[in-house]
Amino acid sequence: MKTLEQAFQELPLFADVPTTIFPILLNGAVEMTYKAKEIIIGEGESPSGLYILLNGTAKLYKSSPEGKEQTLFVLTDGEPFCLCSTFRKKPFPVTAAALTPCRVVSISKQSFFAAADKDTAFLFSMLQKVSERLRDAMELAGTLSLQEVPQRIATFIAKLDPQTISSDQSTIYLPMSHKELAKVIGATPEALSRTLKRMNEQGIISTDGRHVHILDRSLLEQCAELGLSS
Repeated sequence: MKTLEQAFQELPLFADVPTTIFPILLNGAVEMTYKAKEIIIGEGESPSGLYILLNGTAKLYKSSPEGKEQTLFVLTDGEPFCLCSTFRKKPFPVTAAALTPCRVVSISKQSFFAAADKDTAFLFSMLQKVSERLRDAMELAGTLSLQEVPQRIATFIAKLDPQTISSDQSTIYLPMSHKELAKVIGATPEALSRTLKRMNEQGIISTDGRHVHILDRSLLEQCAELGLSS
């Protein structure tokens, strides 16, 4: 079985980080496991440091006083979170919950800053991830406020990495259930289901559980920009 240090060295997030940094970074690290639907860290809590999702899928979301949820990010293998709380002594602004069984590693603030002092490549990787999250948050805000449901779905699917299975068709595996996808795009499950059916009828995509088959990428991109034809 791989050691924690070996597992970290294989994560894309740390691809440019020298191996000498990992003993410093992982000094005192705590490994935790969570079942699907378990809360990893709640909104308003003070995390002990940086969290890395080593394996599994989790989500970051906000809840309204009425109980309505808006999923902000879906985290997959190797994704860090609690970055802002690591840099600043502020409570965690959202809730992190497991969508599947998850393996999470908590890195203390002392170890994080010791690693950052030792090597700038490590700190650069973290800052780059913070910048990506900010960009994604701004894009999501624009999508939810300016686009209709078909455009939101098409935009989300178009950004996922495809697994090509033939010369003219590709398959996307959704990292969450349709119910969770509805929360991400700010729609009801019923509206999501109706829109997926219309996109299938117009030859854009077909779905099989979490597998989405892109039938015509040019039509998908057109839908992301203009929506569905009537």
